[in-house]
Amino acid sequence: MNADINPENTNADDTKNLAHPIVLLVDDQTMVGEAIRRMLADETDIEFHYCQEPTQAVGKANEIQPTIILQDLVMPDVDGYTLLKFYRRNAATSGTPVIILSSREDPKDKRQAFENGANDYLVKLPDKIELIARIRAHSKSYLLQLQRDEAYREMQKLQEQLTESHKKLEENNAILQQLSTMDGLTGIANRRHFDETLATQWRIGLREKTPLAIIMMDIDFFKKYNDGYGHQGGDDCLKAVAKALSSSLRRPGDFIARYGGEEFVVILPNTDAKGAAEVAEHLRANVQAGNIPHAYSAVASHVSVSLGVASMLPDKTGAPENLIAKADAALYKAKEQGRNRFAIAE
Repeated sequence: MNADINPENTNADDTKNLAHPIVLLVDDQTMVGEAIRRMLADETDIEFHYCQEPTQAVGKANEIQPTIILQDLVMPDVDGYTLLKFYRRNAATSGTPVIILSSREDPKDKRQAFENGANDYLVKLPDKIELIARIRAHSKSYLLQLQRDEAYREMQKLQEQLTESHKKLEENNAILQQLSTMDGLTGIANRRHFDETLATQWRIGLREKTPLAIIMMDIDFFKKYNDGYGHQGGDDCLKAVAKALSSSLRRPGDFIARYGGEEFVVILPNTDAKGAAEVAEHLRANVQAGNIPHAYSAVASHVSVSLGVASMLPDKTGAPENLIAKADAALYKAKEQGRNRFAIAE
């Protein structure tokens, strides 16, 4: 079989924005080809092409992209029914209208032609007016379909672009949201995020009647550390302490934030003072275990923290600020007692 008619060997080009009828006549009889050419000669907007070899029909159609194919049924090498199947399997001609021009008038032939993909059937030679009318009608319908397909593809492309833009916008918003709640130096939550989380946990404790605890902590003699080791050393110290504190929390609901400067704070939902005291000692011990040198500390040779623990049962007469004040007072008490320890609010 000639490769020109094998649909698996053809590549469909992008559909052109056609504006006029393009006719491809496939017929092995040159007399028929000349007769059809003369019928269309006065129609200046109709572009006419003739292919005498049926084995070259699919290749010719791929080349000129006709808006209508006129074709005989009885031809050498390849019969018209087989050629119809080739058109429909070929991407570039799968939707191209095909009018059969045949000398056969048997209804069975017409039925078989339509079953194999023909769009119309005329007994040749047809009337000139009727042929032109059918060429124009089928071409117009085909061109409109091409325009609809192109519009649909553009709409899909725009939809995909819109979806991608929306996805990127959501990703950027998520990043911005994360950055807005994160401390830029230590990577843990910032003061704003702490305030929001504390308010939320207070409402939960109020609704569920469960205690809420916080632990305020301060790096001992951090100003001296900063002065002695420089600001870069101070920043490295803050990051190391934040990492040690974060790794000390065991429950998913426990929350740590940088409160400001060298101060950190932990929120412990559904935790009483005794439970919070155990967490506080664990936090203190983990920072001590980091063994960060601190030659300027008056309480240890390494970096240490002082912690204030407070726990309350939220009620309508109280507020989260009351819990912060109690923890802050306990922190001050821990510093008075010698630092590198925790104290529990009364």
